[in-house]
Amino acid sequence: MNELLAKLPPWLRPREREVENRLLARIESAVLLAAAVLLAVVAFNDIFWTVQDAGVLVADQQTWRHYTGRDYFNVSAGRLVFNEPVDVSCANSSPGRPGARTQICLIMSGPAVGELRHVIGGWRLAPHTGDFARNRYACFGAARTTRLCPNG
Repeated sequence: MNELLAKLPPWLRPREREVENRLLARIESAVLLAAAVLLAVVAFNDIFWTVQDAGVLVADQQTWRHYTGRDYFNVSAGRLVFNEPVDVSCANSSPGRPGARTQICLIMSGPAVGELRHVIGGWRLAPHTGDFARNRYACFGAARTTRLCPNG
């Protein structure tokens, strides 16, 4: 252990005796306390948003199943715009591997009411294509008015 400590720069090594400067000790304590409070707030915020996002994603999947009338397991759900309460859920329009069939994508916003969210628009995707604006077609609602679909 001493060999490892010897490799550290002198200002990082443990001191042989306590520093007599009380002001420096108080500043160090205040900085450590502020760092601990900051970490606690960040951890709480992360857990809160993770739990809240999980509930919204489940509601998005339920909404997709409700509006399309298809009870598929593989419904993808995610944020359309970072830090905005607007999400998109996509899944195949007929049974098959995810993305192997034409997909129906719905845009949802607002809070979940009775396990469903408000659908404000959507589009279709051709099989074996990514969800990029150039691949979207048969757009409706907010997808058309906000130009999420350049091809209409």
